[in-house]
Amino acid sequence: MASAAVTDIVHAIGAAGVVGAGGAGFPTHVKLSATVDTVIANGAECEPLLEADHAVMVLEPARVLAGLKIAMTATGATRGYVAVKEKRGTALRVMTELIQREEGISVFALDDVYPIGDEHVLVHEVTGRHVPEGGLPLEAGVVVSNVATLASVADAVEGRPVTSRYVTVAGAVARPVTARFPIGTSVADAIAFAGGPLTERYRVILGGPIMGKLAPDTSAVVTKVTGGIIVLPADHPLVRTRESDIGVIIRQARAACCQCMSCTETCPRHLLGHRIAPHLIMRAVSMSPGPPPDTVAGAWLCSECAVCATVGCPSGLSPVRVNQALKQSMARKGMKNPYHEKDISSHPLRTARRVPSSRMVTRAGIASYMTRPGDGFAEAGETARHSSHTECLSAVFQPDRVSIPLLQHVGAPAVPCVKAGDEVHEGEPIAEIPAGKLGARIHASISGTVTDVGDAITIVAGRRRR
Repeated sequence: MASAAVTDIVHAIGAAGVVGAGGAGFPTHVKLSATVDTVIANGAECEPLLEADHAVMVLEPARVLAGLKIAMTATGATRGYVAVKEKRGTALRVMTELIQREEGISVFALDDVYPIGDEHVLVHEVTGRHVPEGGLPLEAGVVVSNVATLASVADAVEGRPVTSRYVTVAGAVARPVTARFPIGTSVADAIAFAGGPLTERYRVILGGPIMGKLAPDTSAVVTKVTGGIIVLPADHPLVRTRESDIGVIIRQARAACCQCMSCTETCPRHLLGHRIAPHLIMRAVSMSPGPPPDTVAGAWLCSECAVCATVGCPSGLSPVRVNQALKQSMARKGMKNPYHEKDISSHPLRTARRVPSSRMVTRAGIASYMTRPGDGFAEAGETARHSSHTECLSAVFQPDRVSIPLLQHVGAPAVPCVKAGDEVHEGEPIAEIPAGKLGARIHASISGTVTDVGDAITIVAGRRRR
């Protein structure tokens, strides 16, 4: 395809406001401006309970394939993979049947280990290549893009912007569900749609239960990067760990870390050959008057997958929280990652030390939320049996109002191009990328009246005047 056509593709993706839907939120029009030989459609969805990527592959597989082919064209890649867990039987079958006659594209069946969806891990599993320490898949000649992102890429080229996304609402809710929610839908509305919470005192994790972030309250909203809304009792260990004071966590490390090395021996990045040793970092933060800078700098290489805390440490310590705090502290001081080794090789026992997802589920205390009666995707009123933990709906939830954040991506906040009182239609641009900055365009996710413009744009549903 001619260079001008590739430019048109990239422009269309930017105009549609597509960003990485897997959680990173990097503007996709910038990502696909690179030149690589391989594109991987990431359908691993390694976090327990989440079903959003699974829903995209089963309900809208043609969009995923179309987006993958567009991404290959834009980057000049000659090889494409759809990476999906072997246990996801329905998605694996649907994608395999769709792709079987596509030249240069194939399905790669992944083992059910955690965190196999991590870009560094995924690139190695699929291609055998290593992403450099602190580096990006681009440095290994690969673009990794979430399957939901690629579906949005296909839409973008056809002129449809990002206005909604599949989100799983699960955990302590009456009816776990995966459905399309307009961007800006409140967590409260999404939980109500899932039948409401099963406990009076609960907290919400946005994203997956292991790596997601606590929502301040239920006024938080669905963004372009929200794949899950996980409701857990307020006293659940996954909630308590997130709420624990970092000072307490460090004092616990000083008192209880026995340097058994279990956290390091199970660390996925360490097993890939990266120079991160969580047990040494835990020892370093226990030192007085302060930890050696060269040791704690290894925290930059932490992917925050929490394997160390969930299955690694026999004392219940949290190396991942320590690493998070160290990275924040080093960033505030203007310190940068000194580790950029490219010539790395995996640990000889890496395969044997990979952590089964089932072990993560058990140790995280969420096994009781992994099953439900009548599992199935519901489309056009029909329910199909499959390997899902939620009811999956193809219809789009219709909220009465949305509050769409101006910053839900990597880069600068979008600049509003509407004002209070304006009437907008679903799909119309309401905020633009600031000139000369990295960012993403934002569109109205429902039709209605703009009632507030601040850090977010609030739209109340209604009919557009003619």
